[in-house]
Amino acid sequence: MSLELIKRKSGMNTLYWRLKYSLDEIQEKHPERLDIICPMEESMKEVAAVVEYLTHCEKVYQATERRSHKLELENLQLKQENRSLSEHLKTLISGEI
Repeated sequence: MSLELIKRKSGMNTLYWRLKYSLDEIQEKHPERLDIICPMEESMKEVAAVVEYLTHCEKVYQATERRSHKLELENLQLKQENRSLSEHLKTLISGEI
């Protein structure tokens, strides 16, 4: 998922900069074309918000992955401890009988 998220974020960044360059050109050559300029500015804000949200999702995903890894490691350690204690218990029981 992380690679897909990065791919989508990259696509949104590319879209943002394409809009920016087009908007700059229109503002320079046709500043009176507010019918084009205003919607493009709004679209840029929306795309920037999507990029910001994807960045947030990426950070949450990475934190979740780290937490999951730590929990898996702890689970393995606890399983090993459980096996060790079970063996110790068997030794104690067999020595008493």
